[in-house]
Amino acid sequence: MEEKIEIGRTCPADKEKMHKSILLFADKNSLYEEIAQILAEYSLVQCTTLADAVSLCSNHAVFLVLLSDVSGVEDSCALFHQLSIRCPMISGLLLTGTQESRLLRRALDCGISGLVELPLNGEQLKYQVTRTWEESFLRRENERLHTLLPLYRLGEQFLVASTVDEVVSILLDKVVEQTGVEQVSVMLFHPEDNCLRIAAARGMDKQLVDSICLKPGAQIAGWVFQQGKPVILNRDSQEESIFAPLLKRKEIASAISFPLIVRGAILGVLNISRSDREPSFSEADNEMLGIICGQAALALENVRLLETTKRTTRLRTLFEQYVSPEVAEILIAGGEDIMGLGEIREVTVLFADIRNFTSLVQHMELSELRLFLNEFFRLFTETIFQNRGTVDKFMGDAVLAVFGAPVELENAGLSAVRTALLLRDRFEELRNRWAGYLKKFQSVDIGIAVTSGRMYIGNVGSSRRLDYTVIGTPVNIAQRLAAESSLGRIYVTASVREMVGDRVMMREVGRLALRGVEEKVHVFSV
Repeated sequence: MEEKIEIGRTCPADKEKMHKSILLFADKNSLYEEIAQILAEYSLVQCTTLADAVSLCSNHAVFLVLLSDVSGVEDSCALFHQLSIRCPMISGLLLTGTQESRLLRRALDCGISGLVELPLNGEQLKYQVTRTWEESFLRRENERLHTLLPLYRLGEQFLVASTVDEVVSILLDKVVEQTGVEQVSVMLFHPEDNCLRIAAARGMDKQLVDSICLKPGAQIAGWVFQQGKPVILNRDSQEESIFAPLLKRKEIASAISFPLIVRGAILGVLNISRSDREPSFSEADNEMLGIICGQAALALENVRLLETTKRTTRLRTLFEQYVSPEVAEILIAGGEDIMGLGEIREVTVLFADIRNFTSLVQHMELSELRLFLNEFFRLFTETIFQNRGTVDKFMGDAVLAVFGAPVELENAGLSAVRTALLLRDRFEELRNRWAGYLKKFQSVDIGIAVTSGRMYIGNVGSSRRLDYTVIGTPVNIAQRLAAESSLGRIYVTASVREMVGDRVMMREVGRLALRGVEEKVHVFSV
């Protein structure tokens, strides 16, 4: 690695870009120009030495370093390791043209977040950078919280809570421990019905707890929620208070209602009360509740943020197994309940199956088999995504794809047939390349079929194990037709033939009897 410093080039950056700076470690100016054009919304700086990189990371609030492996993956890993020691919050992406699994594993092992293939694919680079930025933002937010909260002794206990129930339980425990009150409750606001409901309580009748639904402004707790100000009530000194008439229960001698506020947003109200006249509540109690409620409110916001992040991450992880990143964002932006995703509609399915593959497996090492299947599935996935299709599932050496749902297509049948043609050509290239390594690959073939009709598409399973899939007779027909095709033939049903029209040449095969299908199927060959 060169020792000289070359603080090179910097894209123009406005104030919004300054906190979204990216460091490119490369010695190719052409790569800089290409990346700068793709990532126009970010501030991009370039360097070629470690010292330069450390300086730029400090001056430009860099969140991501892009490492070109022009000097080799090993050198890139060593550089990122040294840089991450000096800048612990930095993330890294490796720009690489190598497919050697050992070197790629080495890159991931040294802390690099992901890989971007060379030559660059603009959409892939944007997606990887956006995902890394989101992860970096959450990591920095968590780091900030973990720095501030330990300043408060109680904050450490709230931080271990991972659910709203755990937070309010800790809040009640600490309030009872600090005040010795007999009755305490936490009311949280529910925007869907515009009321405060008791999330947890001690010393109160359960039936009463479940029945309370308090509108903002109503009674003491509603006033505290609406105004964002705490209220202290002591029976012996409240004759002139506007809240005196609300102290109707004779068993209550004193009470405090304290708002749960975080960053100006009021989440709910803490209510405590004593039946004994002594001791009365004072401003000292108010200050103590301010510390506890402040930490509890911060913990509640953190839990809700984490729940939202987990839900979004789970949706994104789920959908990106089947669809392109762009399609995944459409589904996530829809805000639908993940368990409720499902409908019966007209869709088109494509089934592709490697033929004569079982005999080939007997002549291959498992490591080679894995590499071939990975390449096969990557090729198929990219081709399907290219035509806005959805990968339903991989089944051994077969692939099932869906067109027309969940993303609408003007002509799902035409998109599926064009995908099938591309798949056939690209698979032939893949087979010929591997045949140069192992002659047995010359006997490998592919069967492809495209069908359409009314099917169920959506989630099947439980909240612990979901399968976003398509179900219906056309799926079974596609699988059977693919088994009948050979020599690169693409079989389609009459409904698909009608959708495609004369835009793709086809010939009639006839009516075929398929196993498990009651009636013969009218088949055409592309």
